[in-house]
Amino acid sequence: MNNAMSILFNALVDSFRPKMLMLTLVSVAIASVFWLVIIWLSIDPLVSAATWALGYLGFDFSAVALATDAAFMGWLKFILVPLAVFGLLWPIVATSAVLLAGLYVTPPVVSYLTDKEFQGIEKKGDSGMVMSLWVTLKAVIIFLIAWIVTLPRWLIPGMAFVLPILLTAYLLMAVMRFDSLAGHATKLDIQEIRRRDITSAWLIGLVCAFLSFIPPILLIMPVMSALAFTRHYMGALAHVRQDKVIDMPVIQSN
Repeated sequence: MNNAMSILFNALVDSFRPKMLMLTLVSVAIASVFWLVIIWLSIDPLVSAATWALGYLGFDFSAVALATDAAFMGWLKFILVPLAVFGLLWPIVATSAVLLAGLYVTPPVVSYLTDKEFQGIEKKGDSGMVMSLWVTLKAVIIFLIAWIVTLPRWLIPGMAFVLPILLTAYLLMAVMRFDSLAGHATKLDIQEIRRRDITSAWLIGLVCAFLSFIPPILLIMPVMSALAFTRHYMGALAHVRQDKVIDMPVIQSN
């Protein structure tokens, strides 16, 4: 856990270094244009869909009902519609942000960290573009299905806060693990890292997912999450390679 917190702190610091800050500014510009277009095109349909879904669950949004609602029910309806819109919109935002981090941000971050900290790790990546697209597509599909399936559970107190963070953390881990390692690790290396990798990666994913919901901080999250996961997984790869060297049998010459 201490290592994960150190990785997150270093990722935050590195996010404000000149090269990474420029990468952040470019990624923010790209993401902002995309998100503004998506919101502009989808906000009215999403409000209608959210109102319909809540109506299907038994909430009456007719003018008569709204005029005669008790104070608590009126407040509840006022909160539920934006929450439902967020529930429908966030998968698009999260998916685009993670894809931006994985496809555009991660390659320069990997180059930056390998030059800075992991010069000794040999490039043995044997995964092509098809594998990268498949891993990303599978992670996005699982994320979207899980999001849709768990939407009704948002009505349980606290679940509207917990579930988005858990699902976003999963998406970050699934995409970043492969994208940060693809150039240096073999498929067997990635499988071994995935087998060993449990607590620290989840902690990094949960913290990054939580921070991505905070408006000022979410702007640096594509770069910060790429820095955190790349440092974590490159470190894990170094340990796997070191363990392989230790486990190799020593051949004695006569």
